Amino acid sequence: MIQELRKAGANWVNGDRFFDRESELKRLMERVQDGTHTLLTAQRRMGKTSLVRELLCHLNDAEEYETVFVDLERAETASDAIAELAVQAQSVQTAGRRIRDAFANVLQNLTRRVEEISLYEMRIKLRAGLNEDNWRHRGDQVLAALAESSKPVVLAMDELPMLVNRLLKGYEYQITPERRQATDRFLSWLRQSGQEHRGIVLIVSGSI
Repeated sequence: MIQELRKAGANWVNGDRFFDRESELKRLMERVQDGTHTLLTAQRRMGKTSLVRELLCHLNDAEEYETVFVDLERAETASDAIAELAVQAQSVQTAGRRIRDAFANVLQNLTRRVEEISLYEMRIKLRAGLNEDNWRHRGDQVLAALAESSKPVVLAMDELPMLVNRLLKGYEYQITPERRQATDRFLSWLRQSGQEHRGIVLIVSGSI
């Protein structure tokens, strides 16, 4: 997990390439230690993702927190977001088994050879088992599993505004009553989840 977080990506920097952000990193660390949820927004290419990933690396090094990073840049629906959350939550060992048990009917025989499952394969299976009727319940199961971890969990959800924009406008850029309702359902669920699961600290980030 730590090595994965430290691999250079297309839109973030790490290690020696991450510099001159000590004050922001310190403030974000303090908010995590206080158990405060954080909304981090700025214009594109300002280093939000790099800042959050660097924070998670520091937290992993300290071994006092479990960390989960969820990239929502390609998510189009609430079901997409929950599937990605369930996949990335596998990095928390104590939560992984509970999540796989909760999704046993979806994963079917894959649960018996979990060590051989690629994240891509798991993502496809999980997404196929999610729909408008059950994504909220499934999301609750994932967060409940994370909240039961022996360590506090820092859950970073990157590019949430991109998902919200797609929920609200679609690819036709037209806001409809149905899309308003879908957007409100997802944001209300996320807000309520942040209040209910005290063992999870949320960091939500994205461009404005």
